[in-house]
Amino acid sequence: MPMTEDARPVVVAFDGSDEAVEAARTAGALFRDRPILVVTVWEPGLAMAMVPSANVAEAAYIPPQPEQIEAVDKAQREHAEAMAEAGVKLASAAGAPAQAYPVPDEANVADTIAAIAEQHDAVAVVIGSRGLGRVKRALLGSTSRKLMHETHRPLLVVRVPERS
Repeated sequence: MPMTEDARPVVVAFDGSDEAVEAARTAGALFRDRPILVVTVWEPGLAMAMVPSANVAEAAYIPPQPEQIEAVDKAQREHAEAMAEAGVKLASAAGAPAQAYPVPDEANVADTIAAIAEQHDAVAVVIGSRGLGRVKRALLGSTSRKLMHETHRPLLVVRVPERS
């Protein structure tokens, strides 16, 4: 019986951080025989989130103009596209075929990455770990920790090597 090639991809979460750089390199080196989807999540509507509350010290509230919202969304999307392409270069340099996959955030980053892994039947998800301290992790959360609960795929959490 002939063996069929398993072309299911590996999903790499990439935000341009040192940890994400290491994750992209590691995925490219470990999964050379698989396509790598370099996922960068961007947040649409960020301009609206940056608007101050209408009741802040009874200040006048001036909502952003639609053009301002569009400009911020476009800048966020373009940044995500550039980040994903940077991750593609890293994974490709390590030997794997890679594709940029910038995507708007649907719920939160972990949910979005887990959903992409499911949609593409990924064999694994690779993410860098920032190594947040206990307090920061409690306040900010941890995407890698959330992914452990959200994805049913194998998860590889990559740490940046210690510098001496």
